[in-house]
Amino acid sequence: MLENFDFGSTENAVYSNDYFKMYVPFDDSWYVKSQEEMKEIAKVSKELIESDSYKRALEASEINNTYLFTLFKYGPDDLFAYNPSLSIVAENTKMYPHVKRGRTYLQEVQKALSLTTVSYEFDMIEEEFIIGKYSFDMMNVTLDYLGLDIKQQYYTTISKGFSLSIILSYTTEAQKAKLESMLNTIVFSEGLSKKKN
Repeated sequence: MLENFDFGSTENAVYSNDYFKMYVPFDDSWYVKSQEEMKEIAKVSKELIESDSYKRALEASEINNTYLFTLFKYGPDDLFAYNPSLSIVAENTKMYPHVKRGRTYLQEVQKALSLTTVSYEFDMIEEEFIIGKYSFDMMNVTLDYLGLDIKQQYYTTISKGFSLSIILSYTTEAQKAKLESMLNTIVFSEGLSKKKN
């Protein structure tokens, strides 16, 4: 990680990160996953990947890729059909010099997800999403997993040598609306994303 990198902290229903100057107010009835819990989820996800060479590359990249903040509607003791979530993920882009904007990074995400055993559909969105001075590129993802029609929205920008992605996951329009309402409260106190292709 880069010097002075900050994983952030959560207090009074706000996630804050000094490195990215980011503030994320959230519904405190939702469940915040710890870094340890997210590492376990990432380990299970890795088992879905078919290509051994990609598995090795993923393992090498893990030191550069981290979940900064993950919020689920339900906690581990709750019963639910699907647990909608908002995740914020940062990845060091020093090994990807061609990645100058969110769209390029999302194209790499699409390639990676296509190597898994899950069948995905992708839709890269032309317009950009603005949060403060940052311009995020967007991609919609749909997958059928264990009979559930899961939808995800990826919002990605490049900042301070990192890709910064906000990922919404849901199955219903009500879940989508709630997640988008939280997305719209995110604040960046500085920054301007690069706009190069």
